[in-house]
Amino acid sequence: MESVKTIMQELETCSNLIAGAIIKKAAPIDDDITENAARKAYGDKWLRKMKRDGLAKYTRVGRRILYSRHQLDCLREAEREHAKLVFNTIGKKPLE
Repeated sequence: MESVKTIMQELETCSNLIAGAIIKKAAPIDDDITENAARKAYGDKWLRKMKRDGLAKYTRVGRRILYSRHQLDCLREAEREHAKLVFNTIGKKPLE
């Protein structure tokens, strides 16, 4: 059984992502983030990797490239969840 702390952390993560989706629906203009701001917020290397893999969707408005803040948050959280699963599997001892 998972600990209460782990469950609370997962619920908090889900509620943050849901709140981001609500904000995106209510005010889509506030959800947009420029490429320069996204590089600062999420890291240049991570953003380039997501863009190269075709996971980070963007739109061009004139010369500016805009990303969805909510979509980048979901990508980052999905990547972290995958890493947790891998490390939890590696760290567990085999059943005797």
